[in-house]
Amino acid sequence: MKPSLALYRSFLAQYLGPHKWQVALLALLLCGQSALSVYEPQLLRMFIDSVVAGSEVSGLAFIALGYAAVALSIGLLRGVVGFLGVRISTLATNRLRTDMLRHAITLDMFFFSQHPPGTMLERIDGDANQLHHFFSEFSIRLFQSALLLIGVIVFLILEDWRICLAMSLFILAASLLMLKMRSFGVPYNEKLREASARLYGFVEERLSSLEDIKALGGMVYTLRRMVQLIDRQIHHGRRAYSLGNLMWPLNLVIMGTGAGLILGWGGYLALRGDMTFGTIYLLFSYMNLMFWPMEELSHQMEELQKAGGNLVRIQGLMNTRSSLEDGTRADLGQTPVGLEFRNVSFIYADDVNAVLDHVSFTVEPGRTLGILGRTGSGKTTVTRLLTRLYDPLEGSVRLNDVDLREFRLDTLRSRIGVVTQDVQFFSGTLRQNLTMFDASIADASIVDIIGQLGMDPWFHTLPEGLETKVTGSSLGLSAGEAQRLALARVFLRDPQVVILDEAAARLDPASEVELEAALRKLLRQRTSLVIAHRLKSVEKADDILILHEGQVQEYGTRRELQANPNSQFSQLLKLGLE
Repeated sequence: MKPSLALYRSFLAQYLGPHKWQVALLALLLCGQSALSVYEPQLLRMFIDSVVAGSEVSGLAFIALGYAAVALSIGLLRGVVGFLGVRISTLATNRLRTDMLRHAITLDMFFFSQHPPGTMLERIDGDANQLHHFFSEFSIRLFQSALLLIGVIVFLILEDWRICLAMSLFILAASLLMLKMRSFGVPYNEKLREASARLYGFVEERLSSLEDIKALGGMVYTLRRMVQLIDRQIHHGRRAYSLGNLMWPLNLVIMGTGAGLILGWGGYLALRGDMTFGTIYLLFSYMNLMFWPMEELSHQMEELQKAGGNLVRIQGLMNTRSSLEDGTRADLGQTPVGLEFRNVSFIYADDVNAVLDHVSFTVEPGRTLGILGRTGSGKTTVTRLLTRLYDPLEGSVRLNDVDLREFRLDTLRSRIGVVTQDVQFFSGTLRQNLTMFDASIADASIVDIIGQLGMDPWFHTLPEGLETKVTGSSLGLSAGEAQRLALARVFLRDPQVVILDEAAARLDPASEVELEAALRKLLRQRTSLVIAHRLKSVEKADDILILHEGQVQEYGTRRELQANPNSQFSQLLKLGLE
């Protein structure tokens, strides 16, 4: 898909519009810089012709001072234009990144299953970074080049229209030749970028799996494969850079040809007395001024094409809509809440078979439901539907007899807490990680939760307490300690529904006993779901749900199922004892 002019105008208006006064100032400065750049050779012509004519020193000094003032002004304007251009572009692209991220995090999980993190990072940062050049370099250089060309052509027409026509035709032919040469190297650059992407992807994948590679003896293969990818990158890089380096000699040849023609022709006319030496220098300077804008225009047209591809991808992302429509209800109702799965069926986009097939169960307010089942039986899918990461294909999930689709997404997710096996920490302080950057939560509440989860001894070893800096591995946490911090993070939000997805799977028996006492207190007056593989994790549950291949195999109170020797739960208990 090719970008339309309307798309370019839309993005420029949307992201440069808020900075219109700065853009206007930038345009004014560019006009001044271009006018001075075109006038500067005129002063040198006057100086040269005055020297040849034997003018007085005072007159030459006056021209020299004027030239110095113009040159100084051009330098100052160039610096201010560069600063202002980068500032405007940075503000525009940062706003674009923010809009893209804000939109992306509202999309459903089906979208992210098809667009991995690396792809999204390239879309949000890579495409936006490419538009940084579009907002700054393209617009500035295009405008500046156009002004220079117009100014030079006006002065040349005033000098001699035939000279203007001849120089314009020469510069146009040279620019077309350079554009053709540059386009010739595009396929080789694309192959180089593809080879680089494969190398970086390979390195990223191996670094994230370094422990397994070392343990399983994959080091030799990893190094060999990396050498192959590096060789491939060098092979394509040699061709791409060789063609790229041809552009500079080509520019010099064209410039030398033009300069030779002007000097030869001008010298002939000067000997005849039809042209002054100052005029020869003026034409030489104006050829330079015309040549570089034309070359820059051809280069910027390529950049415009690249920016067009980025704009199309960005527009495609921004036009993508989540399949989850936000509701309007901002209150979940009574506390604790009751929840119900009513004839729910669900299938992931890439699957053939249903993950959940007409599943129905109810959890009364304040009760705990233990969910058991083999891997792939649909246990985690239940939690994803309850937090509305997905919507059911059929049936409904209800809280207090209200379909989840009627609630606002932010309200729903703020009142449901989830703890999984995988705990993520973010760059920031311990306090920020536990409160998820919510400054309104009091320190006393954080310390109290840490104490209830049996983390006091560990917490008192931290020299900076809640202000301790945290990254993914900076605290040296064991899996059990990380799990308990994840629990603290959830309970600080005071959720009405708590989901524990194998939350105690990484705890040792002693730590699990300590945690059970805290959980009994924390889960009081809350509706909760406990997903587990180990029977011990659900021994305090009020009700038991056993899933098998996406269907309800058994459902009832834990005591009734445990007392029934023919129940599946009772059989699992006997198997666990054996």
